[in-house]
Amino acid sequence: MKQRILAAAKTLAGKDRRASHLDVERMAAAGACSEEEFAAGFGDTLVFQRELMAELFADARLSVIRATTAMPSGLEQLLQAFMLYLDYNLEHPALQEIAHQLQYDPTGYEMLQRMEIGTAMVTQKDLEAAGANRVQARAKLLTSVAVAVVRAEYKAGRKLPDLRAVLEEYAGLSCVVQPGSPLVD
Repeated sequence: MKQRILAAAKTLAGKDRRASHLDVERMAAAGACSEEEFAAGFGDTLVFQRELMAELFADARLSVIRATTAMPSGLEQLLQAFMLYLDYNLEHPALQEIAHQLQYDPTGYEMLQRMEIGTAMVTQKDLEAAGANRVQARAKLLTSVAVAVVRAEYKAGRKLPDLRAVLEEYAGLSCVVQPGSPLVD
């Protein structure tokens, strides 16, 4: 039942490109569930929105994985993954809308942090394959930069080529060891 309601919510969010407005009344009005089913599945709107955000992020992650899985690990795969994720967020603004709303909820914030940590872990593998050093720190920073670009593009409602270029440049520089750099081990 929960999966059926979440699938309906993703469809509704995709149609009007919004997610934060979805609650028991709107879900019932759309025929996705009864108020009793919603209450039995989620208890309240906040729990529902958290689970919807997790589903939307899982869809984004799966989209990126499908597009990059055949690529060898390294800088090219990393850049492709970041650009695909940025594009996905622009095409599905409901994801960032609900993430923006839930960042002020302690549990929602914790979920966002875990998602960012997971992204940094995948980024770390690509940086290692590209020959970068201090990969854990670089992965955290690159992931934070990517999140900042996602948020800026969400607010602008369009691609921000200068920010994307800086993200690509920083990723590339992360894989080039500069002689005399304080970042060299």
